Amino acid sequence: MPMIELTTTKGALDDATKQRLAGELSTIALEVEAAPLARFGDVAHMQALSWCFVNEQDVFVGGQINPKPIYRVTVTIPEGAPGVFGPLAERGRETLVKRVTAAVLAAEGSENTMVEAHRVWVHLRQITNGHWAGFGEVVTLPELAAYGLNTDEPDSKTARMRHAAMQSLAPSARHKQGGVAVGSPLGSTHEKALQMQNSVALQKSRESSRP
Repeated sequence: MPMIELTTTKGALDDATKQRLAGELSTIALEVEAAPLARFGDVAHMQALSWCFVNEQDVFVGGQINPKPIYRVTVTIPEGAPGVFGPLAERGRETLVKRVTAAVLAAEGSENTMVEAHRVWVHLRQITNGHWAGFGEVVTLPELAAYGLNTDEPDSKTARMRHAAMQSLAPSARHKQGGVAVGSPLGSTHEKALQMQNSVALQKSRESSRP
């Protein structure tokens, strides 16, 4: 469940492009962070906790205004994400940086060359266990894993978090002003995921009540 911050020069991208790029960056981070154990890119309850903050401001290079926009993408991920951090994750970090850089340059309409990539910097940060919090509570690494992999009990803390996240997004998936038109693929995905989660929870509850 990455948190992404895209900082760029004022006016570098129009609103539609910023939203599309934010979605691409979130999906890239989700696909890489737990690989090869899991790939969360198209998992609705993981997308619900993958946020991208876009900041536009004055950016100076060596004290000068650069003729082309500058981009800094900060990807913050919980400690222990197997695809990004740890001694065996070097390839995952390289993949993440390359894909993020390519996505930014494609959104801008520039070629993916070293000269153009000079304007895109990617910072990877990890949050240590006990310092990642949401839903008004501290969320531990085992709880984050249970949230993502659906390995929890029906009424557990993480199951309630998943349900709350999907319920919170439901209005934006049904209304245009929320960024997604009625009947769009995102809205359909969220509604199907919520129905599936409710069904799984009901089945687990029935199994646990059997003698």
